[in-house]
Amino acid sequence: MPESSARTYEPVIDREIAELFLKNADDPIKTHVMGLVHDWWATAPQTAIDQYADILRALPGAEAFLAERYLPPLVTLDDLARCPEGSLGHAYRAWIVDNGLEPNLTQKQHDVFYGLLDRGRLDRMPDEVRYAFVRGYMLHDYLHTITGFGPDIAGELGMAGFHFAQLQSAYHAMRVAVTTAHIAFVNPRHATSAMDAVSAGWIMGRQWRNIHFVKWEEQLDRPLADIRAEYGGVTVT
Repeated sequence: MPESSARTYEPVIDREIAELFLKNADDPIKTHVMGLVHDWWATAPQTAIDQYADILRALPGAEAFLAERYLPPLVTLDDLARCPEGSLGHAYRAWIVDNGLEPNLTQKQHDVFYGLLDRGRLDRMPDEVRYAFVRGYMLHDYLHTITGFGPDIAGELGMAGFHFAQLQSAYHAMRVAVTTAHIAFVNPRHATSAMDAVSAGWIMGRQWRNIHFVKWEEQLDRPLADIRAEYGGVTVT
């Protein structure tokens, strides 16, 4: 082949990130995809970063919410205990207590995230995407409560599919990618159960109105049934 016609292969995905992806695909439960997502930004193709930011800004309801940068006061278990039976706050408290979750887990996640910011590891993450990450920490368990997806693996995969459908963010894209890679290369017998869960969440997320740009902390006394009826109607429970 003439030298002039030869093409030099230039990898698009950073090879250290590719290796980290494979470690996640080896055992998604043990490694957790958040570290992969955090590390990816430093070497990510600028076109991918721009696309994620553009997708986020274009979502219905996103513009005003991103501009406000809403960050609510900390909601405690005592606050939730005062919510009436059948309300979002009552169900959210039951979700935390019944599943043995840490009430201050969100704050710990915030500390980790802002520590990464302080060390410059997320310098290339657009401002709107940074806020969406922080807000996502706050919302995850509220959305579990609203949608009815459980705390088990199937429930978390369903929730990932739901988030992915409504936000199309890097985190949820990589969560799905790691899951399908694990199925393809390690545990093909899990294909049906995993893909049923992700698909159920994706379809539900596409059918529901977007619930990521709502101040749920200000609707704790509202009946959960009314919220579900307004935003989607059908849940997994």
